[in-house]
Amino acid sequence: MAQLLQLPKEDLVDGEVSREVKRRVWWSLYLIDRWASAGLGLPRHFYNGGLAPRLPMDEVMFSQLSVTGAKDMNNWQPGIWSHMISLVEIFGHIQDLNHELVDQTHWDENSIESRVLSLAERLAKFEDELPPAMVYTIENLDFHVRRGIGRTFVALHLGYHHYCTLLYYQYLDQRRPPTPNTRMFAQRCKHHATEYCELIRTSNQHGGAEALYNIVGHMTVVSSSVLLHTLLLGDDHELPMARHRWSQISSSWSS
Repeated sequence: MAQLLQLPKEDLVDGEVSREVKRRVWWSLYLIDRWASAGLGLPRHFYNGGLAPRLPMDEVMFSQLSVTGAKDMNNWQPGIWSHMISLVEIFGHIQDLNHELVDQTHWDENSIESRVLSLAERLAKFEDELPPAMVYTIENLDFHVRRGIGRTFVALHLGYHHYCTLLYYQYLDQRRPPTPNTRMFAQRCKHHATEYCELIRTSNQHGGAEALYNIVGHMTVVSSSVLLHTLLLGDDHELPMARHRWSQISSSWSS
């Protein structure tokens, strides 16, 4: 229906509220298609290039728009959802890589490592280019909670750590042929899984920032499996911290 209605095409008769609602509907479908295709193992169908609307504006600015569109739009700035959209585009490539690894009977380790390094650079570039107010710090979390969008801010960073965990997850398999980066990739996987669990704990304890949406359960299972892998097969120095994180995430589940 969104495609039939040509939501990406701006209609001059629309007010700014209507235009932004259409943008948000369209980009929400884009995000849903990326996530649903990953969960169901189906090809992506929504927007693979071509006409696309402008990215969503800042969430608080959107909430303050008037139906007359009288608000000055010269101060437009991207919102948290804009950064989510940029991030989920990288996730699509991580998803493609993991699907290919499942389907292939023979792995070309050099090719796989090259693609992982390329995607790792894109993730690092995404993080480096975040505006200062979008970087995860307790101060920024407090700031976004006061603005009423603390949960959205947390969702952005949960997604980032989850995608990083998925990119490196394959390197936890100790039976894989070793490469110069195998150990580094495995450590990165553990790092991002730990950061994810720490963020879940912090968000649950910080009012107005709780991660209360369905997909967080799936992401938490993935990160928890990394902690469990460390508990069972990790080095001795890793066990106390993994045990501590596992206890924390179990407490979050029970609450």
